[in-house]
Amino acid sequence: MKATLNAARGVSNQKFLLLFGPSGVGKSAIIRELRQLDSRFAYISPFMTRALRSGETDKVSVSNTVLDELNNQEKILAINELYGVRYATPREPIEKAFVENCFPLLDWPVQKVQIMLTAFPGKTFKVYVEPPDVVAIERHLEDGRDPGRSRYTAALNELEAYYQGGYDNVVDWSIVNSEFEVRKTAEKIYEMYLTVIGERQ
Repeated sequence: MKATLNAARGVSNQKFLLLFGPSGVGKSAIIRELRQLDSRFAYISPFMTRALRSGETDKVSVSNTVLDELNNQEKILAINELYGVRYATPREPIEKAFVENCFPLLDWPVQKVQIMLTAFPGKTFKVYVEPPDVVAIERHLEDGRDPGRSRYTAALNELEAYYQGGYDNVVDWSIVNSEFEVRKTAEKIYEMYLTVIGERQ
């Protein structure tokens, strides 16, 4: 499948694929699978003001000073602060992906979706990734990332808002990421994405 789809050219209806969902739902793993399915997916590596963890290669560590300089030069689309760390989304890689007929891809906080809608009107496909249950979220966050359980609490609050319809007006499609089925989840998102951009009927 991958070889056939990678041969496609002249994408005319590209979309910026935004993955929403609470911390611990598996968005990073889904992104890795999507990139294996089709090399046209261009992950937009965020800048962040903490050191890289062991084995972490999908982010760029910068100082607060450097981040402020980039922001002053209007090279940053948005800055989010989570759990004491500033994360920034660079503008240039997104624009480059569109120019090169690639598919920009990023996990993004659903609460701040308006930033992307304003920057790329009509050019986003927004998918909310749901957990099979809150127990799965709690289990995934037991890897040392959440010593004070603030991520877990935030996840519960987000899911409550989501299930009450708080994000219905900004989510295009949703999917449950069942445990041990990340590949299948990614394949379903991929097929829906190709349908949205017109490569699937």
